[in-house]
Amino acid sequence: MIAAVARRLRRRLALTLLALCLPLVCLAATIADLGEIDGRTRDASLDIFTSIRPFAGDEELARAMVFVDIDEASLARFGQWPWPRQYMAVLMQNIGLSEPLAIGVDILMSEDDRFNADAIERLAGFEAGSLAGQIPDGDALLGEMLSYTPSVVAVSLTPAESANEPYLPASVSVIGDSLLPVMEASGLLSPVPKVAQAPGAGFVSLAFERDSIVRKIPMVARYGDQLIPSLSAEMLRVAQGAGGHILKQAADTGSGANLMRTGQVTMTLDAYGRLPIYHGTIDRFTTVSAAEVLDETGLERLTNAFVIIGSSATGLKDTHSTNLEAAIPGPMIHLSAIHQLLSGVNLKTSVLYSFGELLGAVVIAMTIGLLAAHAPIGIGLTALAAGVAATAFGGFWMFTSLMYLSNAILAAGIVLFCGATSLVMRGIVDELARRQLRNAFGQYLSPQMVKTIETSGAAPELGGVTTDISVMFMDVRGFTTLSESLAASPQVLTRLINIILDEASEVIMAHEGTLDKFIGDCVMAFWNAPLAQSDHHDRAVAAAIALQQHVPAINARLAEEIGDAWDGGGIAIGVGVASGTVVVGNFGSRTRLSYSVVGDTVNLAARLEPFSKQTGLPLTFASATAQGASSHSLLKIDEITVRGRANAEPIYSWQPLSPEAHTAHDGLLEGILAATAVRRRKLLQTALEKLAAMDGYPQGLADYYRRRIEAL
Repeated sequence: MIAAVARRLRRRLALTLLALCLPLVCLAATIADLGEIDGRTRDASLDIFTSIRPFAGDEELARAMVFVDIDEASLARFGQWPWPRQYMAVLMQNIGLSEPLAIGVDILMSEDDRFNADAIERLAGFEAGSLAGQIPDGDALLGEMLSYTPSVVAVSLTPAESANEPYLPASVSVIGDSLLPVMEASGLLSPVPKVAQAPGAGFVSLAFERDSIVRKIPMVARYGDQLIPSLSAEMLRVAQGAGGHILKQAADTGSGANLMRTGQVTMTLDAYGRLPIYHGTIDRFTTVSAAEVLDETGLERLTNAFVIIGSSATGLKDTHSTNLEAAIPGPMIHLSAIHQLLSGVNLKTSVLYSFGELLGAVVIAMTIGLLAAHAPIGIGLTALAAGVAATAFGGFWMFTSLMYLSNAILAAGIVLFCGATSLVMRGIVDELARRQLRNAFGQYLSPQMVKTIETSGAAPELGGVTTDISVMFMDVRGFTTLSESLAASPQVLTRLINIILDEASEVIMAHEGTLDKFIGDCVMAFWNAPLAQSDHHDRAVAAAIALQQHVPAINARLAEEIGDAWDGGGIAIGVGVASGTVVVGNFGSRTRLSYSVVGDTVNLAARLEPFSKQTGLPLTFASATAQGASSHSLLKIDEITVRGRANAEPIYSWQPLSPEAHTAHDGLLEGILAATAVRRRKLLQTALEKLAAMDGYPQGLADYYRRRIEAL
């Protein structure tokens, strides 16, 4: 058994190496981030998780996220954009009177109000200063309103140098070296000085990804040599009255994640200083038209709320796609970030967790690969399905329960790819082995036996094996005379022989025998090799009986297919079967091998086959075969001396008899075998005549016994 296991391991060595090495190659490719595979699959995982379970968060808190929308209705009523700054001042005043927690102005105001006195004088050609006392200074009014409210104005990162002085009321302090590869720019679009009076200012620039879907929002960016906060971070700071932001990088947190603290709110950022957004539908937030605010309608909705002023109007082009919705106003992105953070949800990412997740996938993939290499295919397929499902579900559970930004697609993909590849290669190896087995055994084994060998997964022993078998010889009676009569028609003779051998082979293979060889009109077959058959005695006897019963069908086919070309009538057969120990394996020369058996049992079977000529019974079985064939009632017909054997060999045949005839036959045979004097002859002859007169007793056997009695 140990040797068989060793042989199997050698045959499966390549599959074993594939199972162990392929997952490691996938791990190396992921670590190297070939083709941005990690980022792409992680984004796809987040998309799937979000679509399955969108973020809801605290419902009451969601209603306190208010979007003041300069929508199409507001533009239709108060004119096209940009509005005069005094409109914006009134808008800020009304919002401020509602006592919100923070007001974000997601509108860049880096240029002077185009409706101020100077601009109108230049446009109308009036004398400079002529309108100074008649038209209010909108920028100054708006700046004053901003200074009185918990407001945050928008700034934008730009590669160009800004005309206005950078306005940054708060900064981001860094613990450790400031090496985080955050979004950066050399310029900053800031509000005009009169407007730059708000308690806070944050950038509104978004880091657009490869597919233009917003999955992460930058919370910190680099301008020049300093780090600056985002609009949403500043709104959280202003709402809490905090002094600034503190960034603690992954190398210093001990958790493998970047952390930024704003007042009492701590947010987990990715390697690029971005907050992964767990999107929900924006209908959970409150939307108020700017026209309603200007009309002082429904202002109670703004109390104790986080308010962002922006626009959903198509012409202002401030819409973005998320992994849940095709187009939402930009301010909703900032509200989503605030709502998520205040709901206590931080999607955690870290190098340590990512590596652990991938390492777990690699271990699962290796296990499935080893099962694919050495276990039955069904177990390998089940393990593959279970492994992929467990990896995917595990990633989803980590996301929804522990808020880890799992890369379930990559982890499950590694398991699926490696496991499927191992199973495919196992299938190829098995198919090659099956072809080899079919080539080796298909000529002399039944398709069912070849299939059994294939299913076993182990090639049978082919050389030098000593085993107990049952061997059969079947011969056509009177074949010499038959061949002489057809000497002038060799094609007819060939066709006749082929039909007989074909029919006999079908019967033998139907009883799962192994066809050894054809010797002219003779067929040699055996049982219990190459596959073990504990009932090989019964199988051999059953095949011999079936051959005898199949002779009429053979004769019918000969008559149908050969017809008038042969008028010799039907054929008869003789069968000899013996059981015993032989050597089975490949025998032959260096250039030609044959799978066969050799031994005294083979010689015995060959010598029993012609005995049917004497008894007239087609079937002759050796004693060991008859004793092993427990399911058949065989008739002992004599004990004969076989050349090469010192003791007489009891021989049997199959002949259904009535119980009375069977008893009489046994008595007669016992008398013949025990007779030692001529005076017993007459008693035996009398018993034989009574037996021969019974219905169903074969005439040929009766004639044989007459000759035996005469010889006493």
